Amino acid sequence: METVSCCGIMCNECPVFIATERDDDTMRRFLAHEYSDGERKFYPKDISCCGCRTVSADCNKFGKGCEIRKCCKERHVKLCAECKDFPCDKIQSYVPRGSEQRMRLEEMHDACKELLK
Repeated sequence: METVSCCGIMCNECPVFIATERDDDTMRRFLAHEYSDGERKFYPKDISCCGCRTVSADCNKFGKGCEIRKCCKERHVKLCAECKDFPCDKIQSYVPRGSEQRMRLEEMHDACKELLK
């Protein structure tokens, strides 16, 4: 089953989702190293996501820290494309114009425009 995240990423293409689905500790170690920077430190146990639209996302480091997910929850929409204010400043900052992710959201937004009036 293909699921679209709040920001338009296809979950089945996300490395964190894949590592979780496969229960792949080697991939978790690699991703923890790749995603860590001066501001945030990730450990293999942090590399866990069953999709940001699931309840379990409230408990993982990726889900609870995501500004776009937080905004969707506050506005009671499943993904940004369902919001009447799309594209907002958050999308402008996090999802580049012309990206596959952004085009997916734009297409979905256009499909539900009539419902948002």
